[in-house]
Amino acid sequence: MSQSPRRRRPKPRLSADQRRADLLEAAVIEFAQNGYHGTRTADIAARAGVSQPYVYALFPDKRALFLACHDWTTERIKEAIEVASAADGPGAGQDLEQTLARAYGELLDARPYQVLFQVQAHAAAGADPVIREPVRERFIELIELSERLHDLPREVVLRQVARAVLGNVALALDLPPEYRPAV
Repeated sequence: MSQSPRRRRPKPRLSADQRRADLLEAAVIEFAQNGYHGTRTADIAARAGVSQPYVYALFPDKRALFLACHDWTTERIKEAIEVASAADGPGAGQDLEQTLARAYGELLDARPYQVLFQVQAHAAAGADPVIREPVRERFIELIELSERLHDLPREVVLRQVARAVLGNVALALDLPPEYRPAV
């Protein structure tokens, strides 16, 4: 009795939402590494394991994909801010400022490409008014969310934002630890 060859199980089909999420994650990494102008959609497609025409089936152009990446990474930052708020509750003052710093540090450790992408988004916003406006709006949204959730005055939130921006620059430049903000 001969045995028939084993059939390989096909890989499970990804839903359209999962494929889109995988493409966004791949695009965030490519944009983080190469910037808006230095990133090719062909490289994003290759990293995501899809065809370049599939990228354009989901997004009309590279700018729309970049802005979708910005929305996606901003949502991850919002989640980190909300988790920090739930952990300590409103009005914790200095302790809350440390909690926000810790939440940022955890995001930086867990998803450095998302942080580097934000650096690239700010750089691209300086040169492209179509990118500038949504990046500006989402930046303000994050500050106002922190104020509201943590019941903190704007100057405290801006101090934390300044620390985070310095952390972003330190990451982008691969600075030694003594040049990084304490978390």
